[in-house]
Amino acid sequence: MNVSTRQLQAFLAIAHLGSFTRAAEEIFVTQAGLSLMLKDLEAQVGARLFDRTTRSVRLTPAGQSLLPTARRMMADWEAATSNVGRLAAEAEQRVCLAATPLIASSVLPLWLQVFHETHPAARVSISDLDRREILLGIEAGELDVGLGAFFRPATGIDRQLLARFDMVLVRAKAKDSRTRGRGFEMGRKVKWSALDDKELIVLPNNNPIQKLVDTQLRALEITPRRTTALQNIQAMISMVEAGHGMAALPGFVVPACARYDVTVHTLVEPVVPVEFFAVSMKGRLKTALVSGLVDALGAHFQELAKQVGA
Repeated sequence: MNVSTRQLQAFLAIAHLGSFTRAAEEIFVTQAGLSLMLKDLEAQVGARLFDRTTRSVRLTPAGQSLLPTARRMMADWEAATSNVGRLAAEAEQRVCLAATPLIASSVLPLWLQVFHETHPAARVSISDLDRREILLGIEAGELDVGLGAFFRPATGIDRQLLARFDMVLVRAKAKDSRTRGRGFEMGRKVKWSALDDKELIVLPNNNPIQKLVDTQLRALEITPRRTTALQNIQAMISMVEAGHGMAALPGFVVPACARYDVTVHTLVEPVVPVEFFAVSMKGRLKTALVSGLVDALGAHFQELAKQVGA
């Protein structure tokens, strides 16, 4: 049996109005179309549902038996579709966003404030996760968008380039600096060779950013003295501020450096860019809100990249 909701709607309209003409008008079909739907329904249930004369249309016993079931089925269908529509509308205004901890703590707060001014109805939930957890969340459908320096493509993951940041050198201000104690400042550009035989605070060896730094150091035959290895970039900046060494990091750390008494220099000869991506599930339909959010993030990060490279 393949009874459609449209057939049930036609049956209920005829039963309620007692007229094929008014029922056809009620559900916006022709009388011929209404008659065809009823004929097909009667064929499927195996019984005539109405006694029709020139003066009246009345339910047969079979029709009276079917009536409460048809009403219940239509009520359940309308409740279900209404609930689906409500959930879809809510989903259109909700985004689950994840970023690596440094970005979540230093870049996203200000961006989110501006984004909410232009999208007041949007509900953006933010998680701070490492790159692997972000990719797992995207694959599981738990996250809509992830942010990070994802150097390699991953199966089932779309990468959208947001901005390129030059590598920078973060170091403590000189003890006799006139700006010491006044917080962060951007310094002049320095060469990678400035790291030779200097104490360098590093990330773990398997970290993609550290691998990029190590590749550059080997290519230039530069040998710094490695000191502390830390997982957290903010901890690295804090150690730099305390005078325990320097750190070579992507330029997107600049907002975090604003909280510390350090100097940031763009590394040159060569300039080494780091690409920053928004990632999402390949093939998953993006809502208008998600697309707008990614565009806004791209504009924000590109502006930040310009400030770092200035």
